[in-house]
Amino acid sequence: MAISLLSPTQFEPGTEMVNEKIVYHLSLDRSFSYICADVKKRERFLSVVSALINDREEIIYRQDILKDFEKHPALFEQLSSLSVRFEELRLSQKNAGKGEFRLKVTGTASSAASKNILQVQALCLKRALLFIESYGEILEKYDLRSSGLTNLYKACREIYESHEFSNLIAFCSKYENFSENGTWNFRFVLSDEGHIKEYDLIDHKYIHVTDRELKKKGFSLFRKEEDPGYPCERIYPPPRDGLFESLAISAISGLSALLGSIAEQIFLKFGFLFRELVFYDVALKYINALSQKKVPICYPGFSEDQNITVRKLYDLYLLMSKEDPSSVVPNDFVIEQATDGLLVFGDNGNGKTVYLRSIGTMQLLAQAGLPIPCESAEITLFSQIATQFSEAEKDFFEDNDAGRFEQEVRELAAMVDTLKEGALVFLNETFQSTAYEEGADGLYHLLKYFSSLNIRWILVSHLRHLKDAFGPNEAKVTHIEKYKIE
Repeated sequence: MAISLLSPTQFEPGTEMVNEKIVYHLSLDRSFSYICADVKKRERFLSVVSALINDREEIIYRQDILKDFEKHPALFEQLSSLSVRFEELRLSQKNAGKGEFRLKVTGTASSAASKNILQVQALCLKRALLFIESYGEILEKYDLRSSGLTNLYKACREIYESHEFSNLIAFCSKYENFSENGTWNFRFVLSDEGHIKEYDLIDHKYIHVTDRELKKKGFSLFRKEEDPGYPCERIYPPPRDGLFESLAISAISGLSALLGSIAEQIFLKFGFLFRELVFYDVALKYINALSQKKVPICYPGFSEDQNITVRKLYDLYLLMSKEDPSSVVPNDFVIEQATDGLLVFGDNGNGKTVYLRSIGTMQLLAQAGLPIPCESAEITLFSQIATQFSEAEKDFFEDNDAGRFEQEVRELAAMVDTLKEGALVFLNETFQSTAYEEGADGLYHLLKYFSSLNIRWILVSHLRHLKDAFGPNEAKVTHIEKYKIE
């Protein structure tokens, strides 16, 4: 089984994925563009954040690894540097395998080409084994508290402390400098009819030569009794002998394939580290950016009764985009277990969307195992996150055959088809373009439907009729003015 630093078992791509539009609505892509300039790293990080997990043990697993890296920055730098070179080696080994396959398919294989591929495979396997040893030696230096890094250390040590490890290193060393010149030793098994049944390339120490000419010259051809040996005579094939060439190619390719398959097993077991350490690289940059802004950072706890209580939560995008973080107003976010949803009202330009965005960003980052910019947080975990944000007018009429209201209805219909129990929905100024009472009535029935499916929701709206439609235990009503929740 592969070693993963994102999951106690293995990071599965089949986890519930948050679509790109949600990342856009919550400005996560823009927020992290201030934190990490490397586009590829940023995209890989956001792909992990978007793979929503709601398993508490898995989230804590990541939190603990991140805390180890926070405590030991040199550990992360060493592992990260090693993983980059390990990934380069994996690609070299993969290309060698492709090269051998291409030679076979095109019929251009030769003993010289096969020899070169054997050298590459031997060197790749040897280096892969030494990389595993290096991983273990680095991890051994630090006081590790996370089960993820501890398990990685144990897996490495299990390999390099085994008796087979040194034997395999020695075997690879022999063939990494394998020469086409000199003596090659093959073992043949003939049938009763004189046809070749088996053949392979064998080590010279197993050869028991019975060549009379060599005996006359005084060569000592005796070997220890305990050493296995094959009685044989030396043959000196003429140059470009077809049989000799085909046997050489087959034997060398077989050995090369064996070394390659062992190397592939190592890369399959430890190959996730390079990509997963990119997630922790950006995560550490994110923590450092928050520290420089001098805002509180908190790893959230998990509520047993589905209460959500977050104190002094900051909006990440405003923190990153503004030079003066003191101008960013923090807010509390509280929803009790019995409450189905939250209604947020306020005049335009007072920060309703910012408040909604800060909550959505907090939830996504928290479920990815990351700390959040707040004083304290106790959250519940959701199976899905969905958003419907009112877009700018141009976004609805550019290459769009529907008006704003029709487009919003389509988006909500698609959302309803995919949502399941335990989801969290964010709605921002939905149905703002329709008649006041019609919009409120439509939203009321939609939100009641969500509640019946145990889907919690947060709505930012100017449709104040809604607050009278819900009972006190159905929805919490709050107002925001000048970016501050009342």
